[in-house]
Amino acid sequence: MSAYKGVWRSSLLLLTVSVLLCAASVAQGPADLNAAAPTATPDPLPAAPLPDAPSAKAADDSWKFKMSIYGWFPGIHGTVGTGGHNASVHESFSDVFHVLKGVIPIAVEADKGRFLMPIDFFWVKLGIDKALPENDPGQTSVNLHITESIFTPKFGYRLLDGEHFKIDAFAGIRYWYVSENLKLEPSGLNRSRSVNWVDGLGGMRFIVPLSEKAAITVGGDGGGGGANVDYQAVGLFTYNFTPKLGLGLGWRYLDVDYNKGFDPRDSREFIYDVAQSGALAGLYFNLGGKPPVPVAATCSASPTEIWSGDPVTATINTQNFNPKHTLTYKWTSTGAKVSGSGTTGSVDTTGLAPGSYSVTGTATDPKEKKNNMASCSASFAVKQPQPPQVSCSANPTTIAINEPSTITMSATDPQGWPMTYSWTNSGGQLSGNGASVTVTATNADAGNTITVTGTANDARANLSASCTARVNVPAIKTCVNIEDWGECTFEKNPKKPWRVDNDCKDTLDKLALRVQQMPNGKLNVVGYTNEEESVNVQQLGSQRSVNVKYYLTTDGPTKVDASRVQPRQGAAKGQATHFYFVPEGNLCGGQLEEGTVVDETQVQPQSRNAPPPSHKKKAKASATPTQSQ
Repeated sequence: MSAYKGVWRSSLLLLTVSVLLCAASVAQGPADLNAAAPTATPDPLPAAPLPDAPSAKAADDSWKFKMSIYGWFPGIHGTVGTGGHNASVHESFSDVFHVLKGVIPIAVEADKGRFLMPIDFFWVKLGIDKALPENDPGQTSVNLHITESIFTPKFGYRLLDGEHFKIDAFAGIRYWYVSENLKLEPSGLNRSRSVNWVDGLGGMRFIVPLSEKAAITVGGDGGGGGANVDYQAVGLFTYNFTPKLGLGLGWRYLDVDYNKGFDPRDSREFIYDVAQSGALAGLYFNLGGKPPVPVAATCSASPTEIWSGDPVTATINTQNFNPKHTLTYKWTSTGAKVSGSGTTGSVDTTGLAPGSYSVTGTATDPKEKKNNMASCSASFAVKQPQPPQVSCSANPTTIAINEPSTITMSATDPQGWPMTYSWTNSGGQLSGNGASVTVTATNADAGNTITVTGTANDARANLSASCTARVNVPAIKTCVNIEDWGECTFEKNPKKPWRVDNDCKDTLDKLALRVQQMPNGKLNVVGYTNEEESVNVQQLGSQRSVNVKYYLTTDGPTKVDASRVQPRQGAAKGQATHFYFVPEGNLCGGQLEEGTVVDETQVQPQSRNAPPPSHKKKAKASATPTQSQ
């Protein structure tokens, strides 16, 4: 037994070190404690656990159940005894089939989130006829029958749920029922007794997923209570054939030392100090739990409305993928180029026509075989650009030869894009650039209208708009000659030498018609006197011209525009008014207009009988008969 006690001590030391290392790992890894969602929990020890499902997408708080039907055929080593008769038992794993009378192993585990509740039941019946008596001299062997029932319910919690490493902690009890029947040979002395007890337990379980389907689990528990010491260690390799069915292979070691130290002569004495170890093999069934949540993705594009050439950024957000797996991303678009291999894609919209477009993102979990891909799309629109809005103006609008006019374009772009300007002209000399230019008239432009056209072109969409401004250039006028249109005399009425008589009226009526036929120019009415009149009546010539104008513009049947008739005072050339038509333009050959302009504010038109004031004064002063008339 000393050799087996050494094994027990070594095993207990190993379990203690494992627990301490696990605690240190948890203390050093708080980030792992906050891992997103716990994955599937292995089946309870000692049954082989199914490997964790790395494809779990989110925390599943529903109840999940696992049932393991396994086979464990351990060798048994140690001391058993009752009523003061002890026997040494040594049955190897290979011999256990010869002494096995019956076995029922089953394990069930219920999990919810990180909480674990494994339950293990193991019943075995052995018939050993080669046990050796330890304290019965003269006896050669012991015919031993052992019935063992072990019921182990535990509660646990997943401390660490990493992708590559998981740690579970457990606490519970192990209920033992052991029945012994010893028959000494050759005496035939028979002793039998059964006992039951409960041991409190604490333990850990360490899981290393190897792939989606395979995992390695190492764990153990230990404690005591009814027994002096009670502990076990388990190592398992598990493999999932399907999400519901798996296979486990491994090794289990279970040691218990029940000895209450009764007096060997006391019939109540009962010893069960044995270690059991052997291979495990079993099938595992997963029941319950929610079905896998389909992976999903949502996409967005920003901005959603652009001008052609503006960048668009697409973003993908995934749901229900395993947060511990690295996803791959792919981007495509209708009509546009997309770059990027992460959660964002850059859309190149250069050259896109106005309209609606979409960009599609696809997320893939390469570690998953099923339910590992999700796609989504987002839309954006390329707006229809508008041409610039322009207007042109000229200042001044009329210029002479060699004079300039400034042409200005007022232009705005609805999109706010920069613009370039260009100009064309139908005449003149164009200079300058930008939104304002200058056109200068040349000799060839005389009598014509210069048309200047400006065009504004936006730098993005190559849209343009034009406007025009017009500049008039008057024709070059030649010199004009003063035309002599005749005269009226004032000799027939010596008593009223200022009066317009009937003969003069006939002449003036024709003259009025002639003036109206001339669209431009003016009529100078020059009043003359003879030498005697110029001495006696200084204003008589002016009065005659003013009276003629009055008839032409007011009193006569044909009215002439008063602005086109100018009364003038001439020299002493006779009793008459002479008519000179002066065309619009420059006078040729240094010609001068006849007489001087009459100040019409001082010389008013006179009635038919009333003489001019100056004439009356001269008449009284001279006291001549002719002047008094």
